[in-house]
Amino acid sequence: MRFALRFLSVAFVLAPLSHINAQTAPAPVAVPALAAAPTAAKNLAMEFRTMVTTEGMPDTGIIQGHAVGSADKLRMDLTMKGPGAQVSPLGGSGGEVSMILSDSGKTVTYLDSRASHYLRVRPADMLAQAQRSGVKMGFSGTEAKVDNLGAGPTILGHPTSHYRIGTGMTMTINAMGQEQVVKISSTSDYYFANDIKGVVNPFASLSGGDMAAMFGSSSKEFADKMKAMQEKLPKGTPLRASSTSTMIAQGQTRTTNTQAEVTSVQWVDANPKLFEIPSTYTAVTLPGMAGAQGGAQGGAIPPR
Repeated sequence: MRFALRFLSVAFVLAPLSHINAQTAPAPVAVPALAAAPTAAKNLAMEFRTMVTTEGMPDTGIIQGHAVGSADKLRMDLTMKGPGAQVSPLGGSGGEVSMILSDSGKTVTYLDSRASHYLRVRPADMLAQAQRSGVKMGFSGTEAKVDNLGAGPTILGHPTSHYRIGTGMTMTINAMGQEQVVKISSTSDYYFANDIKGVVNPFASLSGGDMAAMFGSSSKEFADKMKAMQEKLPKGTPLRASSTSTMIAQGQTRTTNTQAEVTSVQWVDANPKLFEIPSTYTAVTLPGMAGAQGGAQGGAIPPR
C-alpha cells in the first residue's frame, strides 16, 4: 500500500521537531550565569546537536541547530548531514533549512534560503484533509505514559530532572480499496533543567508532542492520554533527550535511535523579523504527495 506509507512518511517529516509552551522570559529569577536574570523582553536561545541512526541504514544523520523563541513562535536554523537527518520536505537528506513554528507548534513553516522558497503546513490539517478525500484511519492500542525517575545529571551547570516517556498506537489505514496496519511506538528519556525559567523544547518529537499535534483531532482517546501525560511533565527546558522509536508496517520493522543534547543556553534580544517569511520568498506545494487521492498534495497555506 504505497500511498498510505508515502502519506505517513511525509506526515512524519512534517511533524514539528519542537514544541512551544512559553518562550518569553518571565520576571527575573536567581539562575546560573549561563541563563541568568533575564528581563521580560529577553528570549531563550540555544545551540543543540542531534544524532539519528536507523537500523539497516549505514550512515548516521547529524543535525546541528540553533533555536530561539519569542512569544508563541520558535525559529530553528538547522544544518543537516546524512539520510537520518532529513527533517525538511523542501530538499534532500542534507543541507540547511530553517523552521518557524507557531500556534503552539501546530503550524510549521520551512524556509529554503538557497532557492528562496517556503512551505507552510499544518500536519493535523493535512491528515484531516486526507480523511475527507477518502483515506480512512482507525486507531487502537493508544498509549501515553510518563515516569518521574528523579534527579538527573548536571548539564551545562544546570541541575536536571529525569523523565521517561512512552507512547504508542496502532493505525489501520484504508485507501484506494486497500488496508494497511501500522504500529508505532517509542520510549524517550528527557532531562529538564530545574533552574531555567523559560520553555524552549527542540526535542518535542521525542516526547510524542508531534504525534499529539498530528493525530489528536483524529483520535480523542489518544488526545486525552497525551494531554494527561504532557501535564505531568515539567514546564521547563530539556537539555538532553534520547529516544528509540519503532514503526511496523507490511511485515517490516524500522527502528530509529535519536540522541539529542543542548550545547549552550543564553538569553538574547531576538529580531522579530526572524519569525517572518522574507518578502522575496516564493511559496511551494508539498513534494511527495502529488497524485495522492483527492489532491492531498495541498498542505501549503499562505503567509499571514
